[in-house]
Amino acid sequence: HGPLGPLGTDYMIPEELAKRIEAAYPDRVLLVPTMPYGVCPYHTSFPGTIDMGLEVLAEVMTRIAMGLMNAGIKKIIFLNGHGGNGPSLDKAALAVYNRGGIAAIVDWWVLAGQLNSTWSGGHGAGQETSVMMAIKPDLVHMKDFFPAEIHHLSDTLQNTHISTVFFGKGSVRVIRNVKDVTSNGAYGGTDVPEKANAPWGKEIIEGVSAYLVNFTEEFLKVSHIYRSDEA
Repeated sequence: HGPLGPLGTDYMIPEELAKRIEAAYPDRVLLVPTMPYGVCPYHTSFPGTIDMGLEVLAEVMTRIAMGLMNAGIKKIIFLNGHGGNGPSLDKAALAVYNRGGIAAIVDWWVLAGQLNSTWSGGHGAGQETSVMMAIKPDLVHMKDFFPAEIHHLSDTLQNTHISTVFFGKGSVRVIRNVKDVTSNGAYGGTDVPEKANAPWGKEIIEGVSAYLVNFTEEFLKVSHIYRSDEA
């Protein structure tokens, strides 16, 4: 996960957030085992990458959700740590809704930047690495850092993130294999791995978890959801 982060970064951070939510509501929240794999076909040039594919992940997450619903659970929060998982989680969440429940999806790294602009980050860069340094310091070794060679789309179309190209006053998404964009797998524009530090990571994880604890309280209060077929 970049030059410094372990392969499991994208599940370890959401898992830590989930544990903190469960600790806040031990009698009302159930933490199920973490899904350690996701959708990452554009990362397969890097050793250790296991890509489940969109449909497989969607099916697995839907089946897990249906099993929980069979046990009487009606509200589910998917804590996501990887952008490629989004469409699969959307599909699983809709299945929950169509079954009479409701599911929320949290992309923690996006949420972090919304809560505080200084918490924003890119893939395998300072943000993620800092959080890993705060929660699992034994898995991050700064001595292993090596700089990336960044290959922009062109002189006028510059990558600001792995799949984001800036042009004029806006940006577009251009999908390439990650190794063709950044040689070490990390890139977040101005967010670079070498600025990672544990205090920053602690600030981020505590801020995001506090928000999620408060959100969960409100989510648990939801008693009726409007459905047009019941109107």
